[in-house]
Amino acid sequence: MKKTLITLAAAALLLSGSAFAEVKIKGKNEQSTNVQGAVLNAAVGAGSRAKQNISSNKGNVSIGGDNKQSTTVQGAVLNAAVGAGTKAEQNVSSNDGD
Repeated sequence: MKKTLITLAAAALLLSGSAFAEVKIKGKNEQSTNVQGAVLNAAVGAGSRAKQNISSNKGNVSIGGDNKQSTTVQGAVLNAAVGAGTKAEQNVSSNDGD
């Protein structure tokens, strides 16, 4: 179990680089996530950052129409940062922009 969680955390860290994109939606935006277990995002070490976005828009968000987001989790969602100067940021079914 511990090895699986570490593998998931490493994969999440590799994929997190795309979270900084500018988001402009001029019409309907419908997002849905259905998790049957757990979602884990973790950063461990000095200065580490854990960023997690599930069914959400992150970045310079501009939506010119409908926006519907839905998340169903039957388990747990964890976003954690451990260590000096670390930061954990999590958005679930949300819009987070500048």
